[in-house]
Amino acid sequence: MLQRLYHTLRFKLLEMRGLTNLPVISQPSSARSLDERELYPHLFPNYKPEATPEITVGSILTWILLKLAVLMPLMWYLFERFRLHEYWLVGLGAIWLIVVYPAFMQYQRFKAQTQVLEANTLCAKCRHFDETGHFCKLLDEHVSLTYTPCGGESWEAKQSFGRNNQNDEDETFS
Repeated sequence: MLQRLYHTLRFKLLEMRGLTNLPVISQPSSARSLDERELYPHLFPNYKPEATPEITVGSILTWILLKLAVLMPLMWYLFERFRLHEYWLVGLGAIWLIVVYPAFMQYQRFKAQTQVLEANTLCAKCRHFDETGHFCKLLDEHVSLTYTPCGGESWEAKQSFGRNNQNDEDETFS
């Protein structure tokens, strides 16, 4: 019963932060190639597909640094002003709640977006695709469900070193 209450409260907190609308990861056997927003544009009139992802590893790291840059001097001032030196766990809790946990949740959302891209785009199978930023290294442009930078013309298959292929006898880089 306590576990159910815990999960209900956790879901409500995630819902308030807007993290419950993560992209659904389709199974590899499904042939889904477009997001529901592209399939049913009349249901999502304000949706405009863009090539630039909203979450990248760089944006997560930038927000971590900015939050720490604001939080550390603020905590230092409050600890000195109110003589809270023996309550250092409060400072660690504040860092966890304000910096670490939101960054972890954003990274989970980023990984879910990456899995959706890998399952539904041709670019994810290309050797020029970079998973850390959702972009094509060849053309230096971001990839999305609706945008392929080269249009498939510069697509090259990823190398399959380390896999058990009958055709490849020597799998070394020599």
